[in-house]
Amino acid sequence: FMPALSSTMSEGKVVSWLKSVGDSIEAGEAIMVVESDKADMDVEAFDDGYLADIFVTEGQMADVGAPVGLIVPNEADILTYLNNSHNNNQNDDQNINGAASTATTTTTDSADDATAT
Repeated sequence: FMPALSSTMSEGKVVSWLKSVGDSIEAGEAIMVVESDKADMDVEAFDDGYLADIFVTEGQMADVGAPVGLIVPNEADILTYLNNSHNNNQNDDQNINGAASTATTTTTDSADDATAT
């Protein structure tokens, strides 16, 4: 989730991701740099795992508390997540019927263990 890096921060800009999808992550390790209303700061992971997806790319803004990425507990969960996400996107494409598709969030079988970061 986009952290509140100051008491007045309502949104932040992802300056850079220090990890890529598929990389292992340890709790306390810096995973991205966020620009707040005061300064650029490293943001640390709260949990061990693997970065399965990045929702907010470099240069994009996100409200405090909004998910910016997904950490899964096991490396194999990355492929499961990506396959489920791909299948849901195909279903969305088939159900458009001339209307705009809405974005969906997909979880893996280990959803209880996955952490939106």
